Amino acid sequence: MMLVLLPLAVPSVARDGRNGDDDRRKADYVFMEALRHNAIEQEDAYYELLDYAYRLDNSNTDVASTLGYYKIVLSDNDSAMFSEGYRMLGSQFRAKPGDFYGSYLYGNVNDKLGFREEALHVWATLDSIYPDKVEIAFKYAEALSVSRDSADRAKALDVYSRIERSEGKNLQVSSRKIRMHFANRDTVAVISELQQLLQSSPMSAEYNVFAGDVYSAFAESDSALHYYSRACEVDSTSGLACYSMANYYKNMGDSIAYDREVFRALKQDNLDLESKLKLLTSYIKELYEDPTQQSRIQDLFAVLIEQHPHEVDIHDLYCSYLVAIADYEGAAEQQGYALDIDPSREDRWRALVSLYMQSGNYSRSVEEGEKALHYHPESPMLYLVTATGYSQMKQFDDAISYLNRALELTGASDNTMRSQILCTIGDAYYLSEAKDSAFVYYDKAISVDPGNLLALNNCAYYLACEGKDLDRAERLSAVTVREQPENSTSLDTYAWVFFKKADYVLAKQYIDAALAHSESPSADIYHHAGDIYFMSGNPERAIEYWELAFDLEPDNELLQRKVKHKTYFYK
Repeated sequence: MMLVLLPLAVPSVARDGRNGDDDRRKADYVFMEALRHNAIEQEDAYYELLDYAYRLDNSNTDVASTLGYYKIVLSDNDSAMFSEGYRMLGSQFRAKPGDFYGSYLYGNVNDKLGFREEALHVWATLDSIYPDKVEIAFKYAEALSVSRDSADRAKALDVYSRIERSEGKNLQVSSRKIRMHFANRDTVAVISELQQLLQSSPMSAEYNVFAGDVYSAFAESDSALHYYSRACEVDSTSGLACYSMANYYKNMGDSIAYDREVFRALKQDNLDLESKLKLLTSYIKELYEDPTQQSRIQDLFAVLIEQHPHEVDIHDLYCSYLVAIADYEGAAEQQGYALDIDPSREDRWRALVSLYMQSGNYSRSVEEGEKALHYHPESPMLYLVTATGYSQMKQFDDAISYLNRALELTGASDNTMRSQILCTIGDAYYLSEAKDSAFVYYDKAISVDPGNLLALNNCAYYLACEGKDLDRAERLSAVTVREQPENSTSLDTYAWVFFKKADYVLAKQYIDAALAHSESPSADIYHHAGDIYFMSGNPERAIEYWELAFDLEPDNELLQRKVKHKTYFYK
């Protein structure tokens, strides 16, 4: 028989204790069962059993506190449930303030909710009952320190001093006291507290780093450097000390010293990974554009990977760096390592497939896409990117098959995605010479999402290439240029439409704009520019553009003839 059914099978229990010891014993048993269900993550049973135990014996503070807290957790936007849970916690505290578990829970809830006065009252009460419990003293001091009453803040310092008398000098307490002295703008007290901390353990690298941080906050760079250097001296293997020195030199603008200290810090085994990644990210942002630094940065990544071979975050950061320097093959390799560690992330698989495609390794792109689909067989995006790889390999039947599957998996209301897939099917059909089918799918893509600029552009471009319905091509291309006035691809298409309409003045205007807005013009843009300039009466400039296009596309026979004969050919 499932215990979860017990609350549903018994009548409501009297709340005045008339059921006596039997109900109290039963409540204890049900409470223990509730905790067991919580341990095995059966949350529904846990809540119902807690509620039943409380109805059996509402004087049981453990039950009341636990149920009250759980009501708060479950309440979400249910203000009534929240109020009931908070009331239960509060009433148990007021009835039995010495109940450590219940009162501590109530104090934490008030802290999190920002109920400062009530939190202060709880911690003051508990501190008076349990003066030897350091964790309570800390809570009490923290509650006092955020008070607007200067007397409370002074009392907080007294409580911290009491903790020190019990526990000895330590960074946890001293940092809090110094923070309060900072808030009070009492520089003398800050320095005094800092020196006391250092005297308690002068060979502590951590304490010396903290001293450097304090002097940095005062903008006393010489003193800060002294303590950071001292930290490195007392413990040359301290990752924290090296990290702090690196940041110091960065803030001072000393790039040579910063570079040196970054390498020292990242090679320390005892510096936590989060700090290493933060430091390396900052270093990369400043220096990744410098080709002379690339081998050094890659050496650092090699060190980190050797230290932390199974940390996905390192491979992710390395991948991002390699993308930034356009090493797509290397970036794909790092993404692959990350997926070996954790193959569950679909976005990483998509990135991997796209990276191999950007590197020109289309067969590997398809291979990884197929592998990704074993893990995520219902992902339309993975079918889409894998299909793109098949198209690049000119395996158009496979590409269209995968695209149709992507379309099946896409929700009927996701017009953006459906339009993207339909446009890609149109591209595949056009490249496979099934041009009538291509325009059918471009029309479908535009119908589903009239704002699909890629579909508008490709439809316009291929209409121009075919010399079909050039007025429509102009209208479609005009939309993309209006929406993306600095996009070189859109401008090139618009220029080509005007070229096909024999409007060479406008064609030249827009091809010039396409060239101006392209950092590295493609062979197509240069080729179009050559044709347009030739028809505009400037054959010398046309030949220059054809030669530039031919350098990028030496297998293009039409370009070869234009360059060789220095004249325009239609085909």
